[in-house]
Amino acid sequence: MKLRGVLLVFLMLFPVLAHAESSALIISGVPGDDEHMAKFAKWTETTRKTLVDKMGFNASRVLVLSGEKTAKDDIKSAFARLKEQLRPDDMFFLFMIGHGSFDGLDYKFNIYGPDFTAAEYNGLLATLNVARIVIVNGSEASGGATGVLAGKNRMIVSATKSGVEGNDTVFYEYFLNGLQDAAADENKDQKVSVWEAFKFAVDGVERFYKESQRIQTEHPQISDNGSPMTGVVPQAPLLASMTTFNVVRPVTVADSKLQALLNDQVDIQRKIDSLKINQASMAPADFDKQMEDLLIQLALNNQQIQAQRKN
Repeated sequence: MKLRGVLLVFLMLFPVLAHAESSALIISGVPGDDEHMAKFAKWTETTRKTLVDKMGFNASRVLVLSGEKTAKDDIKSAFARLKEQLRPDDMFFLFMIGHGSFDGLDYKFNIYGPDFTAAEYNGLLATLNVARIVIVNGSEASGGATGVLAGKNRMIVSATKSGVEGNDTVFYEYFLNGLQDAAADENKDQKVSVWEAFKFAVDGVERFYKESQRIQTEHPQISDNGSPMTGVVPQAPLLASMTTFNVVRPVTVADSKLQALLNDQVDIQRKIDSLKINQASMAPADFDKQMEDLLIQLALNNQQIQAQRKN
């Protein structure tokens, strides 16, 4: 078997990086009318409940801002709280539920009072020292924000492919379904990745427009690790495929020697994770050599863990 085949087998045998914790901010903007108020309220509560009850988020780490509590000062205060709460190994999820607009230059998400631009949200995100950031923007014209928000270790999911698609969207409804429906878990690992939820939502949106015999006015997109926006493609984006909404916490044990070995395992997995993400920018021989070294370390570490557990 060629080295790449061997590496693939090892990567399937061992899990990817287990993040310490995850935090989320759900912003439910100004609805504008009673119909949207009811819809946004439902989406907001379902998102919160799904994160806590299904995905394993600590309830205190899911912040919700809605209606009149979405003024600029409220959002700034939420990010200040998140900055204190989040650690470098953690993940941050931002859910934007509401209306958006694009004037040809700036995307704005409609909140209470003056709106933030995409650039201002990007400035707030830059204050967070975290491993990864996932943004799910279900608003109209949301694709107009992605170019500004995209970056390394970020996944940006938008309901539209550009700021020009300004009609009301149904994307978020189907994205939420993807977080709750077992059918979205394509690889059957009991977790829902960003990519799996995105694909599930895209299928739902396309089906909605076909069944209602309407011209499709929204085309969901994703930017992975700073890449240009794309729809569903045969080659799944690496970061979005590896990143799940489920919180996977490191194991803690009373045996100090075993705990040290488990900590080493997480550190090795983190290095493998990073190497896989950066593979495209590396010479194949360098990637293979570094990956081989890390997988040998991981295999030896796994043997030591099994031996210590038998003691």
